[in-house]
Amino acid sequence: MEKMTFEQAIKRLEEIVDLLENNETALDDSVELFQEGVQLSQYCSKKLGNVENKVSKILIDGQLEDFDVEVENNE
Repeated sequence: MEKMTFEQAIKRLEEIVDLLENNETALDDSVELFQEGVQLSQYCSKKLGNVENKVSKILIDGQLEDFDVEVENNE
């Protein structure tokens, strides 16, 4: 799974959802598909977290630094 791209993982997750929703999958197979789906979901979440960390930084003077956004309260 580690070699899988985010897009490939999402596509497989969609396939699993379709298989589980069609009610034609045997119970044992459904459990295995569900387990794979949970693993894929965790993998995608981790990938998104990594991207979020990268996006939250900005390149300044050749170094990546945290980019803080301040929101003014206009009440």
